[in-house]
Amino acid sequence: MKKIKILIYLALFGLSSCTSFKVNLAFKLIGVYDENVKLSKVTNEDKEVIFIPMHHIGTALFYDDVKVKIDSLKKIGYFFYTEEVKGSKKDSITVRKSIKLTGIPFSRNNAGYKHFFDSIYNGKVKFKKEIFDQPSPAKFDLDESSSKTVDVTLKEMIDYYESKYGEIKLEPCDFEKSYYEKSNCKCKPVEKKVKDDVYLNFRNKNIIKTLLNDNHKKVAIIYGAEHFKGIREELLKQGFK
Repeated sequence: MKKIKILIYLALFGLSSCTSFKVNLAFKLIGVYDENVKLSKVTNEDKEVIFIPMHHIGTALFYDDVKVKIDSLKKIGYFFYTEEVKGSKKDSITVRKSIKLTGIPFSRNNAGYKHFFDSIYNGKVKFKKEIFDQPSPAKFDLDESSSKTVDVTLKEMIDYYESKYGEIKLEPCDFEKSYYEKSNCKCKPVEKKVKDDVYLNFRNKNIIKTLLNDNHKKVAIIYGAEHFKGIREELLKQGFK
């Protein structure tokens, strides 16, 4: 799910004609080459909420800066929310519906974005900076005592889509390849406003619901950067400043 925003930018350029210049420009626009993370905060009478906007591929300096800021927030009592849409290949129907909806294959052995882009470009693009996959929460020294995953499951996301936009009907072509390959089916792309509703708004509502019912007074949300506008707007409606 995390690949959606990056894929939208690259789709605008057209993969068939992507040059190193165009790919590097896309990565610059979405912050992949950033070397510092910019935090923001909202508060009310009971809670302080800090946003840590993540890039799911990025520079070593960016992730080093994230680590420094997480360490500082831990020392002053912050609890952390992390992001992960969990799905199981054992639920084959849900996985294949997700592939049909997004056009993105299931991740093999939790392979990250770098592997995904390496497989697309096969060494044909020279990246402006060396990039790495987003480290796991454990790499940021976060464990169950200091953090928890606050996200929906893949099945919940597919169920939400179908309840609002209709059933995702699988065809024989959806079963011709493995989970780890792009489907042979030719499908009409999902509208951006629908993608935003499913991949951003639906998940944001889950974050906000959890936050408002959380006993922790200081919470830091480590999530993809595109989520924070919607989360902030809703929290402001809830009386945060």
